[in-house]
Amino acid sequence: MTGLAALEALTEKLYDFIQSMEDDGIVDHHFKDCYNLKEANGPFLFIELLPTYISDSETTLEEMTTELDQPLVDFKHLEQLCIKLKGGTSCLGACRVATSCGEFRQAAIARNKDDCLLRLEVIKGDFFILHNKLEAFLELERRIVTNDYQGC
Repeated sequence: MTGLAALEALTEKLYDFIQSMEDDGIVDHHFKDCYNLKEANGPFLFIELLPTYISDSETTLEEMTTELDQPLVDFKHLEQLCIKLKGGTSCLGACRVATSCGEFRQAAIARNKDDCLLRLEVIKGDFFILHNKLEAFLELERRIVTNDYQGC
């Protein structure tokens, strides 16, 4: 397979992967829109953006967990952390995690620690799925931007 044909095949595989994430309700159309921004911002946009998003989200989830482990929970702080997580997630188009964040925020507003604990586990589960999908996506994207078409 020629380099151009291999690139086209890998790009098609990447867009099929995005579509499968949409079909599974993990991301919405904003993810593809965000991905297409790389045309204006350079080919490495997502390779730089996604690891930062993942790392920041993991840190925020750890902070939320720590806050809920306290004997006296600062629900306002929890709500702020949730808004932070939901903001980055929504911008990326990760709709499942964003929805879970909205449910968590309602529990924080209601000052319901047990419901917050339950909702946090849901967010973590949804984020785990998203994280794994984003890592697979990044692998395909790295192959495209580094011209590594072996196995196509």
